[in-house]
Amino acid sequence: MIIDKNLVIDYSKIIDSGGNYTSNNIDFYAHSEKRLRWKLNDLEFDYNKFYNCFDQQTLEILKPIEWQELSNMSLKDMRKLIDDEIDDKKWDWLGDDFCDMENYLSFIETHEPNIVFSHYTDGWKNDDDYMIIHKHDMSFLKTDLEKSAYIKGIKDGMGK
Repeated sequence: MIIDKNLVIDYSKIIDSGGNYTSNNIDFYAHSEKRLRWKLNDLEFDYNKFYNCFDQQTLEILKPIEWQELSNMSLKDMRKLIDDEIDDKKWDWLGDDFCDMENYLSFIETHEPNIVFSHYTDGWKNDDDYMIIHKHDMSFLKTDLEKSAYIKGIKDGMGK
């Protein structure tokens, strides 16, 4: 059995037509029920019973009871869990903020074949780093070869 990807994919509030600035991974996840649900599945710690509830490549449910609980949690419930349990146990959001957010964008690209993201970090000149994210729709491309070339061009041009 696999999860409904719509319970963990949300890019609507991180980008707009001009791109959007995202400064850290805590805010990136904490303001979206779907992204936070994905993050709880991704966050590896002894105290996180939701870690690895589903396989991120196949979307196969690996822990049915935990996934059922996580999939029914509201944003408020998940944020309370983080405030009450994760922060109390001194859990940290693993990894570099931007690399962590890139992992989520890659997850979306895996499961939304007509979407590709470009992103780059900026702001280093004023000590306020942030990531600029742009979404590109590839639904107009007809073949896998066209999509591959388009993706290569997007990824090769990131940050330039």
